[in-house]
Amino acid sequence: MTTAKLLISDSEHHADMLYVSGMFVPDAFIVIGLEDNSNTTWFGLLSPLEVDRAKVQSKLDAVHLDTTWHEKAKDKGWQRSLSTAAAAFLQEHQVQHITVPADFPFLYAQELIALGFEVSPSPASLFPQRVIKSEAEITQLTKAEALTAQSMLKAEQFIAACGINNDGLVTYPSEHERAGETVTSEAIRAVIETFLIGQGAVPSHTIVACASQSADPHDMGSGVIAANQPIIIDIFPRLVTSGYWGDMTRTYVKGKASDKLKHMYQTVREGQSMGLDMVQAGVDTANIHNSITAHFDAQGFKTGVVNGKQGGFFHGTGHGVGLDIHENPRVSSNGAILEERMVITIEPGLYYADIGGVRLEDLVVVREHGCDNLTNFHRTLELE
Repeated sequence: MTTAKLLISDSEHHADMLYVSGMFVPDAFIVIGLEDNSNTTWFGLLSPLEVDRAKVQSKLDAVHLDTTWHEKAKDKGWQRSLSTAAAAFLQEHQVQHITVPADFPFLYAQELIALGFEVSPSPASLFPQRVIKSEAEITQLTKAEALTAQSMLKAEQFIAACGINNDGLVTYPSEHERAGETVTSEAIRAVIETFLIGQGAVPSHTIVACASQSADPHDMGSGVIAANQPIIIDIFPRLVTSGYWGDMTRTYVKGKASDKLKHMYQTVREGQSMGLDMVQAGVDTANIHNSITAHFDAQGFKTGVVNGKQGGFFHGTGHGVGLDIHENPRVSSNGAILEERMVITIEPGLYYADIGGVRLEDLVVVREHGCDNLTNFHRTLELE
């Protein structure tokens, strides 16, 4: 009895589907992997709108018009759906047991079970090999990160050129058409995202968070930018052509940072450098995370709840990046063994409600005796 893997999704938003099909399709379609011993043959069942393009552009071994399988499902008295079209194909190929992604639609799973199939969810991705990137994938990630760094430079140069008014707020440069007006998070975000869109990358919820907003790691930031306060900028765009992501973070101050903030920044910088130096094949990511946490503790930056708010270093040190912005492996206390050609971030941070936040993030490729830093961008706190 043949077993199979089944995906029913679009590939715009589902990384496994994009990985196996190699093409962007905005509407859900069917991909079936028929397993024979150690070999898997991948079939795509696509609509008349997409089938001819798929025959030319996809990585699939074979492409079928899904209309044929919808008609066969109708002949069996089944209601029309993508799951019944898949079922007709699977039944014809004598498949009884199906493995599906962990996020497979529950309705489709119910329909397949009702038709007599055994459906087992994968614990994570259907393609665990995605954590090890090919050199072609690394080329795409390198391109994405280069654009990310260029957009960060645009933001840095813009902030550096700005002024500070008597109210302690950041203002547009003197040569700007809005000279003297206060600058907002939204304005800096526009500088970043306009550049990225023009270069073929789609920005996603770019973070420009100032002062107390920077103490919340995922606050996008809004409103005016204050001088002498931390500004966390976290940029993570996706390449339009391939779907691979970039990811980097820097923390700035327009003006002068307080001594406490300088100490925080230096501590995070030391922690990130420590983490980057530890990255190599065979290392347990828990050791990286725990070493950075111990360094923060030793510098007096403890983690815990203060007045009802989280403070300190309360997120993981990093994560894998590829066709998903967050994927395995995780660099955290849970641990994972690094392997060559994994691509991960190292992004420690410290956050306190009364000071704000500091985070620094680089994207690196794991190698046998170290890592290749794809970010390759300076770290500067004060922009005067």
